[in-house]
Amino acid sequence: MNRHRILVGISATLTLSAALAACGTTPVPGSEDSIRNAANASGVTALSIVKRDDGGLNVTGKLSGNAFAARIPASWNGYSVLEAHGYQLPTASEVVPSPTGPATNPLGDPSFGLLSAAYAQGYAAANTAYAKTGYAVKEGVAANKALHDFLEKVGSKGQYITGISMGGNITVALAEKYPNDFVGALPYCGVVAGWRAEQRYLFDFRVVYDFYTRGTPYALPGNGDAATVNAALTVPVVQSAVVNLFTAAGGGDRAAQAIIVQIASVAGTPGDVVSFITPLASTVYGLADYLATAGGTGYSNVGKTYRGSFDDVALNAGVQRIALAANDTSSAYLDAHYTPTGKFTARMLSFHNTSDPLVPYSFEPEFRGIVAAVGNSANLVQQTVQAKAVDNTAASGPAHCYFSQKEVVGAWNDLRNWVENGVKPTDGKDITNKS
Repeated sequence: MNRHRILVGISATLTLSAALAACGTTPVPGSEDSIRNAANASGVTALSIVKRDDGGLNVTGKLSGNAFAARIPASWNGYSVLEAHGYQLPTASEVVPSPTGPATNPLGDPSFGLLSAAYAQGYAAANTAYAKTGYAVKEGVAANKALHDFLEKVGSKGQYITGISMGGNITVALAEKYPNDFVGALPYCGVVAGWRAEQRYLFDFRVVYDFYTRGTPYALPGNGDAATVNAALTVPVVQSAVVNLFTAAGGGDRAAQAIIVQIASVAGTPGDVVSFITPLASTVYGLADYLATAGGTGYSNVGKTYRGSFDDVALNAGVQRIALAANDTSSAYLDAHYTPTGKFTARMLSFHNTSDPLVPYSFEPEFRGIVAAVGNSANLVQQTVQAKAVDNTAASGPAHCYFSQKEVVGAWNDLRNWVENGVKPTDGKDITNKS
């Protein structure tokens, strides 16, 4: 064999090696190739990748059957923001997320503009539908975990999880269950104290309302049996009963006034129409789904002492007691989906309206206590947004998750500055935007 053939052979070998190496080259994170590879590895179906006018990519598809959407900017900083959506009526259908935003789909940006703001700052922004509506913490955790893993395969080097209302509970669950997955967490008006705390609030309000309205024109169908679905109990029926109660009180009816004062005092709720209707209505549209999903009430008030009425002895003797069966599994379900442990490593910023008729502000100090008990207070900052009336009149009452885009995006900016630059936000700060 002559020298020329040897050189040709070496050259051919090197060329083949280079070609093989090129075939195994890792695609640029966020590129179409990286998305397709991640989709193949994650079992994504119905994948669609569309070039945006700004040079970024709109990505849609299904993960484990759940529709998802992501926006990946042209100049991606490598970080991603996931938004866990909140409670949807059990009778509704899960809305398919859209990367184009709320103009074409209400779940395109269910975040008060947070996802759109994050995308404009160079973050990939993504959200997902769940396998069911109604009480769907288990399904929300699974869907968002799958979305996280997909984006990690696309090339995400760090991810944030955010969520509103029930999505706030999902946010806490993800941060605690998967401590290595998220660098920051932002629950807002979230069920941060846990789903057991939410059911405690709703059932307690109902049984106290039933006690004080029993035998009055304001009593609801099923009075005395708060844990059983009653077909005669509808949202319009609730609205009518409560409005009549407040109308009578406003007209000087002392008995109606006493009912309102005592319910508000015992339940720790503002004495307004909205703050009464909201928790009662939720036990109408959500009770059947909740009982079926959890397998029971998950909450018992047996042995609980209610305080704050004109006669606590009479109240505690006469209020309905909800007991758990000996073989109950619903309590364990609430723990799993989800009662917080306070153990998370992500930086977490939680903010809440100081008065919320569905997810009470009291959940924030309760959650603070849970976190403090395990020595993790350094990773938690809590901030407030002042209560805002639903129709700008003090008499109407506050609304659930009533934020401006400026407040939400401002909290997001505080969180990312804490995570990425070490600047911890001010704990307890009032971030209300008054403009």
